[in-house]
Amino acid sequence: MEHNMISPVKNPIVTSPYGKRMLNGVEQFHPGIDYVSGVGDPSVSSILPGIVVLDFDDYEDAKRWFDPKSSAGNYVCVQHFLPSGDYFFARYVHLAKNNVSHAQRIPEGYILGPYANVGISYGAHLHIESYDAKWIPTNIGLILGPAGIPVTHL
Repeated sequence: MEHNMISPVKNPIVTSPYGKRMLNGVEQFHPGIDYVSGVGDPSVSSILPGIVVLDFDDYEDAKRWFDPKSSAGNYVCVQHFLPSGDYFFARYVHLAKNNVSHAQRIPEGYILGPYANVGISYGAHLHIESYDAKWIPTNIGLILGPAGIPVTHL
């Protein structure tokens, strides 16, 4: 069955691309892409069909700056399937709340939850990153870009 890839947010604007970046005067590696919606809708959509493999929805704002394990805030990890039969994992990070649960099958476009300013974040946005089948980090831009989804700053 063929599936069209869905943008993770409506009218996506890249606020931080994959790769090296400066943050607070320090160069660091950014392992994903940060997006905001160009239409002000914080809904985060599943880019492809998949199965929820991790549903972390226990974030407490009090942990924001003090618990490094909570730097992502609420997040969802989905095993996505490609038409070729291959799969990869995508982590959708900085969600206000999660609208899914572990082992749930979801179609492309399913609303995972709204992005927010949670975890270690300097403003409301979605951070999305990917991993291959062996859980090795990969460049999510190589997945999103060929589908016409912006992956670099304007």
